[in-house]
Amino acid sequence: MGRTILIGSLQYSPIYKSHCCALGGQAESEGISVKYLFSEAYRWMLPSDIIGQTYFVGNSTGMRSSIFDGFNPSVHRALARAFRESAPSLCYMYNFHPFLNVRLAKLAQKKGAVFIQHVQEPYVKDKSAYKGPKQFWLTIFEQLQEMAIGHADGVVVSSQRSLDLFNERYASFQGEIRLIPLIYEDQGRGLEDDEIRREYITFIGPPVPAKGPEIFLKIVELAEGEGLDEKFLMITRVKPSDPRFLRHPNLKIFYKRELSDEEIGEHIRKSKMVITPYTVATQSSVILTSFMYGTPALSSNVGGLPEFIEHGKSGYLLDPHAPPEKWLQGISYISEHLDSMSHLCREQFVQHYAESNWQKYLGDLLAIPSMASNSPNKGAKS
Repeated sequence: MGRTILIGSLQYSPIYKSHCCALGGQAESEGISVKYLFSEAYRWMLPSDIIGQTYFVGNSTGMRSSIFDGFNPSVHRALARAFRESAPSLCYMYNFHPFLNVRLAKLAQKKGAVFIQHVQEPYVKDKSAYKGPKQFWLTIFEQLQEMAIGHADGVVVSSQRSLDLFNERYASFQGEIRLIPLIYEDQGRGLEDDEIRREYITFIGPPVPAKGPEIFLKIVELAEGEGLDEKFLMITRVKPSDPRFLRHPNLKIFYKRELSDEEIGEHIRKSKMVITPYTVATQSSVILTSFMYGTPALSSNVGGLPEFIEHGKSGYLLDPHAPPEKWLQGISYISEHLDSMSHLCREQFVQHYAESNWQKYLGDLLAIPSMASNSPNKGAKS
């Protein structure tokens, strides 16, 4: 009887569709049966063949819906049914649902299946970077994540910074730890030779405090004040509520609630660079997705971001507190070296982050034993 892997994300965040399907596609190419486990919120973005392999459980998109699903008996029954029917030998969960992942980990433990949690954000030391209620929610989130990790046979982190934070926060974890980069479906394949005009400096995602929207605005304002011929673009699935983003003729807002990966990719291809002036980050899907399309990154140097950007080659790194004049210098540098930097970004993506790279790690991942085997080994392998 062949192996079945259950792969999914019960907490909606659109980029995880690409991560899940990249792993699933590689597993299938090696003859492994794959089933998916997604929040209903993902349905709109899944192709029909993936929908046919998917169990949809809950509809968690944010804090409120996560709590609702977490305490909804019918959602727990649906999760148990999905596990029973798929009968996986291994569960691999991206993202983290603060209630349902704990339940799934316990189901796997009970049935002797291996449970692996991909830990995107192990630990946020300075929660003040997240304004309002979110900084308090993060504390609760980390405590719940610790519960799920306590039932996991293995965890995967995707940057050295993440690994360091994980070891600091979850020092008592006795399972297997793997350092595996974020890996994506390669939607930039075959587009390398297409002629396209790159003209935007693009900020992707909602303007939440941790992403540095204030820094971005200062750059936009200075470029406008100096009469520079630079076009800025914000792509977001959350409509900006701050009117300041609407006041600048050199800043275009592209808002769409159900914004597909393909649409985001088309905008990235038209960009000279993406800009990630983050104040806190362990890694960034924005940066790696931009590399998919050969687009360099103008970025802050916080957290794990310097692990992915070669300064002056695939991007330009700055202290987040650098004055906007320094950021404009970075824009000029990338604009002057765009052709060579674009080639290197695409090359870096193919070598490290495209879906075919899973073949480097999948065998080792499948060899992780269940805790029932009482394996004494613990450590990070890359």
